[in-house]
Amino acid sequence: TLNYNQTFADKHDVSILLGQEITYNESESNSINLVKFPLPNFGLDDISNATVLDKSTGHSRSGIASFFARANYTFDNRYLLTATIRTDGSSKFAEGHKWGVFPSVSGAWKISEESFWKDHNIANTISSLKLRAGYGVTGNNGIGNNLYITTVAQTDYPTNNMPGNPVYVPSSTLGNRGLQWETLNATNLGLDISLFNRRVDITAEWYNNEIANMLLKSVIPSSTGYANQYQNVGTMRNRGWEFTISTVNIKSSDFRWTTDLNFAFNKSKVLGLEDGITEKTFAAGGNRSGSVTYYATVGEKLGDMYGYVYEGLYTTDDFTQNANGSYTLKPGVVKPSTGTASPGDIKFAADNEAGDQFTRKLVKIGNGTPDCIGGFTNTFTYKGFDLNVFMNFSIGNDIYNASKHSTSPYAMFQNTLSEFGDNYYRLIDPLTGLKATSLDRISELNPDQASRTSALNLVNSGYITYPSSYYVEDGSYLRIAQITFGYTLPKEWSDKVKMTRARFYFTGNNLFTFTKYSGFDPEVSAANNDSVAVTPGYDSSTYPRSKSLVFGLNLTF
Repeated sequence: TLNYNQTFADKHDVSILLGQEITYNESESNSINLVKFPLPNFGLDDISNATVLDKSTGHSRSGIASFFARANYTFDNRYLLTATIRTDGSSKFAEGHKWGVFPSVSGAWKISEESFWKDHNIANTISSLKLRAGYGVTGNNGIGNNLYITTVAQTDYPTNNMPGNPVYVPSSTLGNRGLQWETLNATNLGLDISLFNRRVDITAEWYNNEIANMLLKSVIPSSTGYANQYQNVGTMRNRGWEFTISTVNIKSSDFRWTTDLNFAFNKSKVLGLEDGITEKTFAAGGNRSGSVTYYATVGEKLGDMYGYVYEGLYTTDDFTQNANGSYTLKPGVVKPSTGTASPGDIKFAADNEAGDQFTRKLVKIGNGTPDCIGGFTNTFTYKGFDLNVFMNFSIGNDIYNASKHSTSPYAMFQNTLSEFGDNYYRLIDPLTGLKATSLDRISELNPDQASRTSALNLVNSGYITYPSSYYVEDGSYLRIAQITFGYTLPKEWSDKVKMTRARFYFTGNNLFTFTKYSGFDPEVSAANNDSVAVTPGYDSSTYPRSKSLVFGLNLTF
């Protein structure tokens, strides 16, 4: 980088920066899977005696070249102006789309530095006041390598039962030479206030971020011969407020207590998709792993989960029993999509126009984006002791608990959760060992049948693949993320052992989380890395954050 700084006439401060950067990444990988090691092999595991199941190699290269410039101008420490421009070239895009240009400009006015402010009594209360505004464009190339071409892999195609005939097979992802930079156009307005001689600092900022040419993996017609393709799909907006409050609550010669609080409210909105399309779906999970469909709908916010509304199980109160032993649903009870319902069958809400039948129409069952996120820190110091407590929170987001979905009792040959095992709808009469058919007997077997959540029958086993509101849970939480307690030896003690400073401390990370979520951790992200923006709040066996206790000693000589 090159830097230039100069002050003119004691009031005009100018600084200019010019820079250039090149980043290059290259990786190679080799793997081999072996089976059928001879037994016993006395722990030798000689691969020459095993059978190769499969093997693979990989070689990846990517690079980005950047040129950037920034100019700052300040007049009399009252008016500030900053302008930047950068251009980036990425190897992840084809010729003609490699380069993007991203400018930005921002300005600020320190009102409290004006003479009319300093001469007024208000300066005794409001120590500092600054208005600021900014606009800028940034680029994103966060996709894999070589997605602008259709890659192929070499494999073996036996002929006449004889291996050794190499063939080349294209991947399931169709290349797209039209891929280009995703851009974020950001506008922000801010206000910074300091009160009571900086005992209270408040920052309020309104932002409006519009993302264009979003880079997403899109499902394409199977008639193309491919399953998906990365495309620049649509435009979305994030708009909201961010607040930061810092306070010095108590300040004395020996004791000090400070608090830092930040929180943000964000509203997303889909502004547009491909030409002529008003909604787009993104599948998360699979049949056995717990599936749900996310919708991106023009005019709506991102993160909408779609499935079927769960209304518990059909109970004996929903039926009348005929003379031949069959059941008839009472008037007003929702009918299943097909067949005839029986006690213990899962009941889904009516979704047809008449409001009397479940027809497997996908409806909104939740949204994975929070209404508010934030964190706050309290710091206490007393003589040589210090205590720091950091907590973070999220409010208003839903989580699709695919982990619970995939461990429901309707899949064969697997364990299930006690939530299901301890609360199932009993259909087998223990006196006979046969399925109970009398409504009166079924009611006796299930005295609290309205609260039962599952029943082991053939109909319910078919519902294992159904996305259901039963698995949508409140993802709000308050986490005690970190507590640190320390003690610094008095200076006269450390001086005796020729040390400048000695501090003992204890830190606890992820100590406790207050939440109604039944999964391991409510702080989940998305179904996969390719769809982070459009599939938030999907939890499929997400590995929970670890809890740790750390004891430490800092010595400065």
